[in-house]
Amino acid sequence: MKKILITGANGFFASRFIDFYKTRYAVTGITRRQLDITDLKQTVKVIKENNPDYIVHAAAISDTAMCQNNPELSQSVNVDGAVNVARAAAACNAGLIFLSSDQVYIGNTGRGPYKEDDEVNPYNVYGRHKLNAEAGILELMPQAIALRITWLFGLPERNKKINSNLVWNIVKSVMNNQPATFPATDHRGVTYVYELIENIEKMFQLPGGIYNAGSENDLNVYELAAAVLKAMGLENRIESLLLKEHRDKPRDLRINNQKLKADGIAFSSSEEAINKCIADFSFSMN
Repeated sequence: MKKILITGANGFFASRFIDFYKTRYAVTGITRRQLDITDLKQTVKVIKENNPDYIVHAAAISDTAMCQNNPELSQSVNVDGAVNVARAAAACNAGLIFLSSDQVYIGNTGRGPYKEDDEVNPYNVYGRHKLNAEAGILELMPQAIALRITWLFGLPERNKKINSNLVWNIVKSVMNNQPATFPATDHRGVTYVYELIENIEKMFQLPGGIYNAGSENDLNVYELAAAVLKAMGLENRIESLLLKEHRDKPRDLRINNQKLKADGIAFSSSEEAINKCIADFSFSMN
């Protein structure tokens, strides 16, 4: 049985990944308490001791506001820590998948969807540091895979972390009868966490490099929020629960995932993924 080590074991993505693959692989989840990835010697030691065939590096500070307010901490964890994991992967000849982010596209002034070779100039700390981590990892390990993932979503599960995500945020708005505001001028994809998890297995054998990974999307963020209510059978509450915002500077983070499709790895559209998530959980608030 092949061995997978995944960092950030208590996180939204990794906690679900571990359960999903635990019968197909020998999966070891590493938490922040077990490993300080900013410590190179410890990182190499712990990873060598586990001797994995594959490493999925999911640990990160993903709160963009926290990164913006604490750039040195973000540099230490999101860049230096990621490169340390790559050094350890190289030391034990393990394959490496690094979870980067669509935030690398946030400074683009054109219109998406963006391809991997489009020029990027992220204006926030998180996006810049993910971009720097990609470069550092691929310089050390050209065979590594860097996935520029979109905003992941899902619903609460027993003993698993739930993050702030589009679907769960809207469910909370419904439960609290509290309207929420969504920009009609912004565009981004959102990806059902289990679609990404299911596809990771197929990515271990990809040629090294950068890949956009997640759902493509033609809808603006307000329309995506409306799609969540429709999927829950609450189309009649769209006007009362969703407030439409128009921004002077629209943002477009949409990805083009044709590179992965060429390798036989496909994702649903964001709207299709929302419907799938609601159906999987048999979730309705009618």
